[in-house]
Amino acid sequence: MKKILMIGGGVSGNAVAELADILHIPCRVISDSAAAGLSFEEIFADVELVVTSPGVLPESALLQYARKNLLPIISELEFGIRHFPGRLVAVTGTNGKTTTVELTEFLLKKLGSKVVAAGNIGLPLSAVAAELMRKKDPAAAEMIAVLEVSSFQLEYTDYLPAEAAVLLNVESDHINRYPGGMAEYRAVKERIFRNVPPEKCFYGASMSNASSAGDFAIADLQLFYKSCKVADLHGSCFAAPHNQENLLAALCLVGSIVDLEDKTAVLGSAILEFQTGDHRISLVAEFNGVKYIDDSKATNPAAVKAAVTALEQVPHRNIVLIAGGLDKDMDFMPLGGLAPYLRKVVVYGRCGGLVAQAFENRVECFDAGNDFALAVNHAAASAVAGDVVLLSPAAASMDMFKDYKARGDEFARLVREFIAGIK
Repeated sequence: MKKILMIGGGVSGNAVAELADILHIPCRVISDSAAAGLSFEEIFADVELVVTSPGVLPESALLQYARKNLLPIISELEFGIRHFPGRLVAVTGTNGKTTTVELTEFLLKKLGSKVVAAGNIGLPLSAVAAELMRKKDPAAAEMIAVLEVSSFQLEYTDYLPAEAAVLLNVESDHINRYPGGMAEYRAVKERIFRNVPPEKCFYGASMSNASSAGDFAIADLQLFYKSCKVADLHGSCFAAPHNQENLLAALCLVGSIVDLEDKTAVLGSAILEFQTGDHRISLVAEFNGVKYIDDSKATNPAAVKAAVTALEQVPHRNIVLIAGGLDKDMDFMPLGGLAPYLRKVVVYGRCGGLVAQAFENRVECFDAGNDFALAVNHAAASAVAGDVVLLSPAAASMDMFKDYKARGDEFARLVREFIAGIK
């Protein structure tokens, strides 16, 4: 191959450049901002393959030039897939991808597999492939990559030969990216199944209206495998309905590549040991009878609904909700259905006003504008014993923060500062 052009830098760009170097293929990493004023004819000279980062927007001038000139374009994910020597399973969906991928990786490790979580979770598969090539690992073919796959990655991924894949759910999110609305968004998500055997294509429980998947079922918070009890989910992170969906999806993937007949005891123990990551309905503090919960990873309305109903199975107005941020042309109106659970809603950020409209004449709302500290302090001051102050934004973070983690960390800092001020 003469040359690869990688559009977009960051971890994806670095991973592609590293893998290309090991493959002895010339690779240039460039962004649209770096290309401004340069000759595109020169940039694309001798380029035989264009690789794109998921963060590159469809209107990218570099992408448009590549399409106009009929150059092959693939995602960083597919570039990694082409050179990854091991086995693949894959997860997509609007919500729950990271938890499902982390859980699948955790269970496979407990069952003795050599496994790595990669993709949209933060570790590019190209970086994994490069590391395996560099080490010349003789057991590389045994490695299982559990891929978190976003719709952005799937746009330019035609070849994803996973042994099994799951589409958890499709909810209102990223609609600003897809002119065809929800239908186009779902069609992009379903690209994950293009190279997967039909019997290994799974849909999340919420999409199939089922409490079972494959050989697994959940009834009365008891997990069963072929009618034999595996685990009591009371008190675990899988007591919440949305995490039961994630659990069943992970078990479908695990059961597709590992014989579980004599491993259910190990599996049950591992399930109860697993803990979800930070910023997912995470308790930050409890003071004077008020709980402060960080659910910053909830970046769309469906995720907020999952958080609220997980915290309170029976509606009674004891949640002070903090929501807002950067809109993605989402439909916030379904949030109004949460009114029976909410004492108050505090909105902030660029789409705060749109979020507030969902609760008009149903719940008292306070708009903190672009002052996140005011939002947190007002919510905390509004709570009384027995209440929950819940950061579950329903929107992206990038209007005010680097990412959802920075938003959650700032919430925790402000909560600790508020509590210290009233002790």
